[in-house]
Amino acid sequence: MRATPVIAIAALLVLGGCGGKEETQPAPAPAPAAAAPAGEVVATYKGRTLDAHRITEELERLPAPSRAYLAAPDRKRQFVENMVMNDLLFDEGKQAGYDRDGDVERQVNELRKRLVVQRVMRQYQTPPEISEDEARQYWEQNPDLYSTTQIRVSHILTKDEEPAKQITAELKAHPEKFADLAREKSIDTTSAAKGGDLGMFGQGRMVPEFERAAFALKQGQVSDAVKTQYGWHVIMVTERKEGERKPFDQVKEQIKATLRNKALQEKMQGHYDDLKRQADLKIDEAALARVNPAPASSPPNSPLAPGH
Repeated sequence: MRATPVIAIAALLVLGGCGGKEETQPAPAPAPAAAAPAGEVVATYKGRTLDAHRITEELERLPAPSRAYLAAPDRKRQFVENMVMNDLLFDEGKQAGYDRDGDVERQVNELRKRLVVQRVMRQYQTPPEISEDEARQYWEQNPDLYSTTQIRVSHILTKDEEPAKQITAELKAHPEKFADLAREKSIDTTSAAKGGDLGMFGQGRMVPEFERAAFALKQGQVSDAVKTQYGWHVIMVTERKEGERKPFDQVKEQIKATLRNKALQEKMQGHYDDLKRQADLKIDEAALARVNPAPASSPPNSPLAPGH
């Protein structure tokens, strides 16, 4: 029995993207047919036509494994039937008035806004060229980075800067309180349960801002508040095993990638600041404090992530 169109669509995409048995052990590919002219009609339905150009466009939007999966004639036919069925089901939905539903219109408008913002963002995402001299200067100015040194780190993560500053001030006077404060105040619940401990690691495991701050610390030293994409961190190195500095040529490309990312972040932040200033943005902190959505059930992301 043939699957319903909606199920078939999902099945084609899932099987095409998940690398199932049929991809790892494919059947012999059929001999390629001659390419259809772009405007050649492939299917007719309800007084409409579906031509080769439109089908090709839809196929080319899929990832390569899915396109390969759909190369078999029967699967390609099912794909075309699914395209037709989408049109027919859309007609049915319009007759029911679903296309004028307020929730549908809201989601369409939100998608349009996201797509427009993504298009605007592209113009600010061209990375600058980093010269070898710039990379070498960074390597020389950061002797604690790009080495085989290993450190054991604990951290306390907060959402805002002010709590992190208060925690920093308290810990610089009483560093022995770090584990207790991590359990009490850190929003990284996974490490908080262990007194903030993130374990022993080398370079290249953290996001760059966290890593630069952590590897610059001596054993037992507490950092100032450090901002990353996850929030504000207070960091303490609890153990340090010094290693050897890596040669410049070994880390040159890694440094260039770091500097490119840093330049892009600074460029974007500068543009954000300009937009907020031009818009005369003002936020009522008291009103904001009264906005209290239900708490999230999942813990925030850990700062452990590829750093460069």
